[in-house]
Amino acid sequence: MSLGVKKTEVKQITEALKKLTKTSDELLDEAADINLQFTVKKIPKLTNKTIKIKLPHGLHKKNTEVCLFVKDVNKKSREHELSSDHFQDLLKSKGVTCISEIIPLKSLKLEYKPYEAKRNLSQNYDMYLADSRIVRLLPSLLGKSFYGRKRQPVQVNLEAKDLNKEITNAVNNTRCIITGRGPVSMVRVAHFDLKTTHIVDNVMSALEQLVSAIPGGAVNIRNVYLKTKDSMALPLYVSMGSIEEVNLPNTKKTRKELVVDEITTVEEGKVEITPTGFVTVVKEGQTGGKITLRGKRSGKKGLTSKKKKMKLNKTKKT
Repeated sequence: MSLGVKKTEVKQITEALKKLTKTSDELLDEAADINLQFTVKKIPKLTNKTIKIKLPHGLHKKNTEVCLFVKDVNKKSREHELSSDHFQDLLKSKGVTCISEIIPLKSLKLEYKPYEAKRNLSQNYDMYLADSRIVRLLPSLLGKSFYGRKRQPVQVNLEAKDLNKEITNAVNNTRCIITGRGPVSMVRVAHFDLKTTHIVDNVMSALEQLVSAIPGGAVNIRNVYLKTKDSMALPLYVSMGSIEEVNLPNTKKTRKELVVDEITTVEEGKVEITPTGFVTVVKEGQTGGKITLRGKRSGKKGLTSKKKKMKLNKTKKT
């Protein structure tokens, strides 16, 4: 089921939006991004669900700054430049030219540990990509400066046979993040450097993919707008249907897997990170020899259990 939005309607809204932003574009000498904003009737019970959207016409602009987070080539070495040089050579050999900066995992841990550094990093680039092999380690390293502002990196496979195509698809397509905390979501679908017909194609394609991916489908969408960062929102679609018409599917919670990575400070050791945030060091070939490094919940439970034991001992003595 579609929303019934016609190409002629999208074209009219696009031309009206272009007139609104013409002055600001001339002052900034940069084409404004076009965002598709929509509101749902019933908020789905989801947490940061990512909807990947393939667009017929790419979003990458000549002046777009892209940052790439990569794994460490040599985990025992403290020189993160080795990793930067390695992946710089790899990208060059595959014909990838759109990456502005490469930041290895070790550099991220050492140089961007303070909150201020993370916040500045989240504002330095237009887009962020991440090696699929380290993407699960990034939430704790990047924090709310990225994930709280929907700036989380796009996952890419740096071992792909056609690496140029892999990176090109990542920077040219888009994604919509459904937080589950409110009815309004927004996704970038075009910019004014594109032809009007190409903008219309992107909007129509994005609408079709969003309708099929949003829980409740077309019936759950209350309204759709087109806007730029600083413009007013121009209405493209409005539904007069009742919220009672919406049936959301039951969502089952998926169990998160344990993340395992190597650690350089312990010989032949590995780090285990549980979904709840506990970090333990496990030496290879040993069972039951775990050393807990960090675990707020476990620490609290441990303290309360010790206090209970002390109270019991005191009562027994008396």
